Amino acid sequence: MNTLKKLEKRLLKSKNDSGSQVFGRLVRALCVDDDFNLAEIYDLDYEDFELALGIIKDWRLDRYTKTKERLREMVGSANK
Repeated sequence: MNTLKKLEKRLLKSKNDSGSQVFGRLVRALCVDDDFNLAEIYDLDYEDFELALGIIKDWRLDRYTKTKERLREMVGSANK
């Protein structure tokens, strides 16, 4: 399963927990070139930590593709 699908599944499973909030801030920061405190991902459980690292890796590789738009959509729906 690719990273975006994992993130989507994770956000749909638990929209309001602290991990989802961290993912929201991380994705927003990546999408709009804003600041993000990397120490926040250290507090995630190991599976979420690995997912956060995957998000950062994919963002780095796919920075100029539609991945950015899809991430924005996921975070927007997770905060409703």
